[in-house]
Amino acid sequence: MQIEVNREGQKKTFGVDLVEMPAAATQPATEASPEESVQPEKSTVFGAVVIADVTDDVRTALNLPKEIQGAVIVELDSASPAAQAGLREGDVIQEVNKQPVKNAKDLVAFSKKLKPNEKILMRVYSQGRSGYVALEPK
Repeated sequence: MQIEVNREGQKKTFGVDLVEMPAAATQPATEASPEESVQPEKSTVFGAVVIADVTDDVRTALNLPKEIQGAVIVELDSASPAAQAGLREGDVIQEVNKQPVKNAKDLVAFSKKLKPNEKILMRVYSQGRSGYVALEPK
């Protein structure tokens, strides 16, 4: 599947393969072999934000510097608090409440630890620079 991100009038495209969830995915997590971790998997956090790892393909498609790590937003409900706070598809979440986010798995784990209605401060790489976005769940 091709995902298109429009940013400042420029269209960026990158590929994502969607496959059925393997039965092993319901088992406790184990470290994946290099063959299993080639394709980025998508996860949903904060109710309406679909994220994936920043892979080399994503980095190229979004023209991201090599040092940028985190979870890239690949889909976002425009009515969600995250979108209303200014997050956009193609943004890379680098840090949440002062905790570094190296990949989508980190962000999913962190989101599961949040208390109901807990405020979230995120460092986000967007449009060539890092900044902060405050998110208040509703």
